[in-house]
Amino acid sequence: MFSGKTDELIARVRGVPNAAAFKPSVDTRHPPDRVVSHSGASIPARAVESSAELTAAARSAPLVAVDEVQFFDDELLDAVDLLRADGSDVVAAGLDLDFRREPFATTRRLAAAADRVARLEGRCGRCGRPATVTQRLVNGRPARLDDPVVRIGDEELYEPRCEECWVEERLEVPSRAGVRGRTD
Repeated sequence: MFSGKTDELIARVRGVPNAAAFKPSVDTRHPPDRVVSHSGASIPARAVESSAELTAAARSAPLVAVDEVQFFDDELLDAVDLLRADGSDVVAAGLDLDFRREPFATTRRLAAAADRVARLEGRCGRCGRPATVTQRLVNGRPARLDDPVVRIGDEELYEPRCEECWVEERLEVPSRAGVRGRTD
């Protein structure tokens, strides 16, 4: 989270006539008719319940953009393959790891089949180094690792972390840097 992946998706869609953008309906952080980044940039979009609904709605679009792929069902790869076979270019954005540092299966399968993958990094909210993982916080403390994987939230629930700070925070060891707050 907080790496600019949605900004990158939006930049790729802008200026492409008849491009179609989609997001999972489970992501209720923003209006269902917009993909919105942390920077405030947005594009028109459609919230869909399933990969099948995405496929039906996106047919014939020259460019299909899919945000928050980690929240889609297991059929997303099949949907993307169908769209590509129909001549659409597909750009997707999503988290590769959950707050436990475990891979999201949908993202992993999609990345394995992609022509190109760009892994973006945020900045650790504790020390400012490159952040490759996300810390879920509950009342300012790391969430239990047995909490459900999917919990929709934003800055109030998640912060970017480097590996070292993620581990230190879980061990209740103060960060050496002592820097607090997001730096992106």
